[in-house]
Amino acid sequence: MRMGSKRSVWLLALFAALFLLLGLLLGRPQLRDEPPNLSFSSDTDGLKAWRELLQERHPLVGEWRQRWDELPAGSGRLLIAAEPAGVSGVEWQALHEWLKTGNSVLLLGDLPDQPFWELTEGWSPAPDEGEPSEATGSDEQAESDEKASGDQKAGTDEEAPLSAVDASALLGPGAYEAQAEASPRIAVLDGEGEALVTDERGTLAARQSVGSGSATLAVEPRWMQNGTALSGSHAELMAALLAGSWTEILFDEQHHGYTSAPGAFAVLPRPLLLASALLLLALLLALWSAGKRFGPTRVPREWTVRRGDETVRALAAWYERFGLMDEALERQRRRLRQQLAQRWGLPAAASPEQAAAAARSRWSEEDALRLRRALEERPLQAAGRKAARREFTARSKEASELAALLRGGAEPGRGHRR
Repeated sequence: MRMGSKRSVWLLALFAALFLLLGLLLGRPQLRDEPPNLSFSSDTDGLKAWRELLQERHPLVGEWRQRWDELPAGSGRLLIAAEPAGVSGVEWQALHEWLKTGNSVLLLGDLPDQPFWELTEGWSPAPDEGEPSEATGSDEQAESDEKASGDQKAGTDEEAPLSAVDASALLGPGAYEAQAEASPRIAVLDGEGEALVTDERGTLAARQSVGSGSATLAVEPRWMQNGTALSGSHAELMAALLAGSWTEILFDEQHHGYTSAPGAFAVLPRPLLLASALLLLALLLALWSAGKRFGPTRVPREWTVRRGDETVRALAAWYERFGLMDEALERQRRRLRQQLAQRWGLPAAASPEQAAAAARSRWSEEDALRLRRALEERPLQAAGRKAARREFTARSKEASELAALLRGGAEPGRGHRR
């Protein structure tokens, strides 16, 4: 190989490698940044890990992508709503009525609009002498709380420090740690539920009964997120909060921006659906009364079944009884003349000799003579009823054989074709 050819090959390989490298660098697909707290998200701020775990332990685990005022009827269901956004007052009221029927809800996050508890800013220790003033300490606390809340909502991968929490009301005595940097705390008043998880600043999780159901609020959604689900005592806390014999577990996705439009029967008002059903029923009754039938078309048997031998026998007996056998033979002669006109073009007034002459060029001599005899107007010569009947039968049979020869569907009765 020449030096120039080798150089061209190396340059071509170099350009191909550069092209592939640029394609990998520029065309690398970017992962979509999903919103936080999605039950089907594998990001660090998603809830997919807990959803898959629940699917292994419960028969029915799914998503709810409609408004809360359209929640399914029945009891025994658990609705998990992690930081739902844009919940209207009508939906909160509908959720409250839904809980009264024996269902439960687990709310996660700082939800100031929820109607079950009041949220406080938590407890802050008083500064000692020589430390910054109270106003300065309050400002620094507010800034740190705002920063922690911003990091939490932004879904950063930086893990917040763990702090000691008291979960004896939920898990029994023990040392538990959890992320508890969220500034709001739950104000649990006497007779309005019980505190489940607390720290030195207040209540982090609480539950209260609502009719036959219950409502649970945890201000820290990071306890359930993928990136921090195994940190500290988060797994134990969430397992206890989710414990129960639920018939169905629903993750709320409607307030994360994922909705499913209801069907036409759910959108249309019930009076309109009822009126449409009655109108359709009236239309079907009108068609039925007008004689319309729905089903296969049945053809009467007498239109499809060929007449049997009994018809011919009946006609023969009728002709014989009334002495009309000569008329029957005349009908047979007219039928033969009609077939001769259709097949061979002979005129209807052709004589028997002319028909026999035309038949000699097509049939045998014997068949031509039979055709001439069949076309001759000869009354029955036999004396007596039985003899006349035998002669009539023989002449009718001969006429039938000649008609079959004209149709070309049978062999000649006698002799051979030329």
